[in-house]
Amino acid sequence: MRLSFLTWRLALLCAAQIVGFGQTTLPTTGQSLAGTWIAQVAPPGGNFIPFGLGTFSPDGSYLGTPTDPSQSNHHGVWLRVGDRKFVLSTMFFTRDEKGAYNGISRTRIAITLAEDMKSYDATVERIIMDTSGRELQVISGIRGHSVRMPVETQQSPVEPERPFTPSLNR
Repeated sequence: MRLSFLTWRLALLCAAQIVGFGQTTLPTTGQSLAGTWIAQVAPPGGNFIPFGLGTFSPDGSYLGTPTDPSQSNHHGVWLRVGDRKFVLSTMFFTRDEKGAYNGISRTRIAITLAEDMKSYDATVERIIMDTSGRELQVISGIRGHSVRMPVETQQSPVEPERPFTPSLNR
């Protein structure tokens, strides 16, 4: 009886290490949104316009800076959900033309990262709320496109000047 119990335990332990039939593991190399992205957005049925900058942190947090002065910075969280597939949820505050707080917006975003990992396309659902958080409207059909912000080197580098260092010996 003792041998049989140990045999079953060993068999279960080995089986737990095997990927199930039909399951696949997703490659993770390069499949991250971490970094800063230059974003464009298109309202339902509209053309793309510059939207702002978004920074995805490796810990899953997000911070976006819109070009629209009626919106605060966008704060959110993101998660990889499949092969080059991600979801992003954000929240931001809105202001009227005088700068007074007048509402809250949330977004639910589905992202597909391009094969070269340098751009992504997105579909966006925006939830408009009043200042108490009561849902007023849901806008679907918003599209997004973003490209990774590249690191750029100076075209005409100039050697920095040495700062003046006063002598300690007088």
